[in-house]
Amino acid sequence: MRLTALLLTLLLLCPACGGSSDWNDSHKTNFLRACRREAGYEKQDLCTPLAMEIENRIKQGASKTCLLFSANDIATADDPTQRADAQQRFDSC
Repeated sequence: MRLTALLLTLLLLCPACGGSSDWNDSHKTNFLRACRREAGYEKQDLCTPLAMEIENRIKQGASKTCLLFSANDIATADDPTQRADAQQRFDSC
């Protein structure tokens, strides 16, 4: 999936991003752009709440990498079971 590729690229180009507790506007903008593109029209409304949750959880010390990959899985899940599994992974980051 392109979002996964984008996230991997972001993490590889910015090694400190994966473990950094920082979440800035650039990270949020990149996430939202990629999420909206990959989620499709019917699921785009998931992206903004996910971005806000990622920001809050990073401030609390959660892994940015874990959150980004799990959020990707939530936004691109094809069925409710996949979404619930991805949400559990997101919640456990």
